[in-house]
Amino acid sequence: MSHIEMNILGEAGTNLPDRLRLSPHEVVGTLRIFSGQQHDYWVGLIPALNVSGYGENEADAFLALKENLDTFFEDLFQLSETDRNKAMENIGWQMEKAFPKKFSNPFVDEQQVLQSFDHPEQVKKLILQTA
Repeated sequence: MSHIEMNILGEAGTNLPDRLRLSPHEVVGTLRIFSGQQHDYWVGLIPALNVSGYGENEADAFLALKENLDTFFEDLFQLSETDRNKAMENIGWQMEKAFPKKFSNPFVDEQQVLQSFDHPEQVKKLILQTA
């Protein structure tokens, strides 16, 4: 699998659940991103996949996050479909019964995510969507 095209959409819809559709060589969906400053660095975090990135500013943190997310999916797609589904279930994703290639992530407790930032009141919630 090559680089995944993604767009950061902003704060609209951040209360929507994380959803992904995994076909043999494609990922389509939306994921919530949390970003904020931790000590001297900015951190971008996708708690639903436990993928993060950091940098000296928010743009660098998002660039690192996208690179790490790309690596996550490259590794995921090296697995067989059965093992890929198990790996997603092991990190909390559930396969949708009506659409066997679609996954949804149950509610993520924001308090656990926000505790790792220095200024929780300044944490931004954004949506990442595959393009």
